[in-house]
Parts: sequence; C-alpha cells; structure tokens
Amino acid sequence: LCQPTMAMPDWFRHMPADVLAPGALHFYDAATAFRVGATDRQMRNALTQQLLGIKVNVRRKRLSPEVVQSLAKSLRALEGLKELEVDVSFTSIGEHGACQLAQGIGALRRLQSLELLLAGAGLGHSGCERFAKELTSLRGLARLKLDLSVNEIGDAGLRELSKSLRSAFLLKALVLDLNRNRISDPGVACLAQVVLELPALTEFEVALFDNRVGEDGARQMATTMRGLRKLSRLVLGLNRNAVSEAGVQDIAHALSSHSLRDLELDLSVSSIGWAGAHDLGMALSNLQGLQNLSIDLNVNHVGSAGARLLAQAISSQQSLVSLRLLASGNRIREVGARELSQALANLHLLVDLELDVSGNGIGDSGACELARAMSSLSKLCRLVADLRGNLVGDNGERELARAVGELPKLERLELRLGGNCRSSGAGPLHHELKNAVRKLQTGGCICDFSY
Repeated sequence: LCQPTMAMPDWFRHMPADVLAPGALHFYDAATAFRVGATDRQMRNALTQQLLGIKVNVRRKRLSPEVVQSLAKSLRALEGLKELEVDVSFTSIGEHGACQLAQGIGALRRLQSLELLLAGAGLGHSGCERFAKELTSLRGLARLKLDLSVNEIGDAGLRELSKSLRSAFLLKALVLDLNRNRISDPGVACLAQVVLELPALTEFEVALFDNRVGEDGARQMATTMRGLRKLSRLVLGLNRNAVSEAGVQDIAHALSSHSLRDLELDLSVSSIGWAGAHDLGMALSNLQGLQNLSIDLNVNHVGSAGARLLAQAISSQQSLVSLRLLASGNRIREVGARELSQALANLHLLVDLELDVSGNGIGDSGACELARAMSSLSKLCRLVADLRGNLVGDNGERELARAVGELPKLERLELRLGGNCRSSGAGPLHHELKNAVRKLQTGGCICDFSY
C-alpha cells in the first residue's frame, strides 16, 4: 500500500544528516542532538530558557574549528542550564577550540554541576591557562569534574587552573583527572593550597597517575587533607610517581582525623614496605563508618608482615559494602593470603569484592583459605579475583569452584588463574570449576575467566 507523502517544511529539507558536519549545529541542538528547526522560534526559546540539563558526547570525533565554534555558540545560548556534561576527549580541538568551548560554558551563570572531559585535547600549559581564566565566572558551581589528562599542562597550567577554582567557593564536590601531564611538586602545592580554601567541600577526587609528584607533593596533599574536616569521600591517585614511603606515611597520618564514607588510595609503585603498610593500617583502623574502600598497592614491598597489618585494619571495618584491594607483586606469600582470608571472613556486609593478589607466591593452601573466606560472604553480588602468576594447583582450583558455587546472590564473576601450576593430567579448566561456572551461568550470573 502506498502511503500519502506528507509535505515537509523547508527547514527539514535543508537539515544536514550528520550532526557533526560543518554548520550542522545551526540545525541540531547541543542539548537534544536535534533542534526541530532554527526558524522555530518558539521551540528555540523553550530550549534556551527551560532546559535544565544536557549531555554532549563527541569523544574521539574529528571536530573542525567551525564545528567547535558552533558547539560553543549553541551551549552559550542555553542560559537556563543547571547541569552540563561535555565530553570532547581525544578530539584534538587544541588550545583555541578549548578556549572557545570554555567561553561558551563560562556564560552559563546558572550552572550548578559541570562535567567537562578534555583528555588528549592538545591544550598544553598555555591553553590550560587561557581555558582556566574563562571558567572563573562560574561562581555557583556545587559540583565540578574536569578531565585534563594527557595534555602536558605542567606545573604552570595546574597553577592557573588552581587559581580559577578560588572563585568556586560553593563547591561541595571536586573531581580532577590530571594523569600524564608532567606535573611535579610545585604544581601539586598550588592545588593543595587552593583546595584548602574551599570551605564547603565534602567530596574530593584527584588523579595524578604517571606524573612527577614526589615526597614534598605528598606532604602538601596530606596537609590539605587534614584541613578538610567535612570530607566524606576522598580519592587520591598517585600511581607511578616518586612519592616514596615517607610520603605515603604522611598521607596515612592525615587520614586518621576523618570520618570518611568512601576512600580510594592509588599508590602502586611507591616503594611501600613494612613501615608504610603499618601506618596505612593504623590509619584505616581509626576510620569509622567506612562503607567503600579501594586500595591499590600493586608492585610495592609490603611482604607478608605488611599484609598482616593491612588485613587486621581491613578486618576492623565491618561496615564495608565494597572492597577493592590490589596487592599484586608484593611477596605476601601463603602467610599474607591467610591473613587476608581471615579479614575477608569478618566482612559480612560485602556486596562487591575485587581482590588482586597475582604474582605473590601463593600456593594451594593460601588459595583454599581465600576461597573459604569468599564462600562465607553470602551477600556478595560481584566478585573479581585475580590469582595469576602464583602456585595454585588442582586443590586450589577445586576449592575456588566450591566457593563460587556457594554464593547465592552472585551476579558477576571474574576469575583469573593464568600462569599457575597444575598437574600434568589436568586440562586448562578443572572440571569442578567448569561445572560451577555452568551452574552460575544457568542462574543468570555473568562469568568471565582467563587462564
């Protein structure tokens, strides 16, 4: 049957099919990805005045200067916005494009929540300086997330960015992703000083992976942590820097004065030994009401003695709902695995558990202890266990199979056992483990294994 053809308005015939085509944003609205027509003044006015929140995601798209300019212009017109999320990561918009975007966003004086992702956008330190100045007009922000990773902003760029944060004195939540930016202690000192001047801050997250932060930078962050008395959530990412054990001890001492709900410490490759583990353990033991804990200690020198101290501290946090403990390459061996097992068995409220003890010389005995502890966590919905590169044999795999099969509420299971020793007659997957997986999958559990 032939349907009668409806007459299309003129603006519809000329509307570009691709929202990212040059000039397309005159027809497409940044808020809804579809503006019913630039000539429809009634709808345009409704969007600009009544729209409260939008998300714009053009990650890894090729954006010409004209498109960036149109996007900035479209955003600037949405004067009633209170919440805005823009992801232009890895688009290479460069210094000029980032500044245009910041100018458009800076005009939105009613904004209360801003998430701006500019990772790999090619800012450089001078671009970051110009970009930061455009954001100083956003004085009403309560939540701000900026991702400036992989932009080589350096200490100079971070200094200007920190200064711009002074105007946002109403901030309650601040999230900064500054990974791989050639940042060292002077830049961190500027950031730490400014953050200390934000009186309403209750959530603070900063990721500084793969920079040049040393012991002095860690000490500056510790001083800031002591001054932020209202914090309920803290995320401090210092993986692969030059923090040293002394810097980690300063951070640990600063934690003791808080009542945190959520804590994440990323301290891999930080030369942490027994002393650092001791101070971290003491700090964790003093925290009250902790519900979500994430600690990344991969590739340090914690050893079995340090693992014992950390396990005792974790065991005292019986209100934990989520635990993420990464301790790969720390030589904790069977003794450390046994201590961790005893700690896990006390965490009866755990719903989410991620445990990485790969490359630690753990054999069947330690694997069996861990498996029995996991099986006692009856509320567990998600379990990620990485035991690669150990000495786990058939007995350990058999106990792990029994453990995962006894978890009644499990919805997601990730188990990594590659690089372990099995008897010569065993296949790549022990039959009991295979049966346990099949049973879980039948019940709707999503299972992911690697060998």
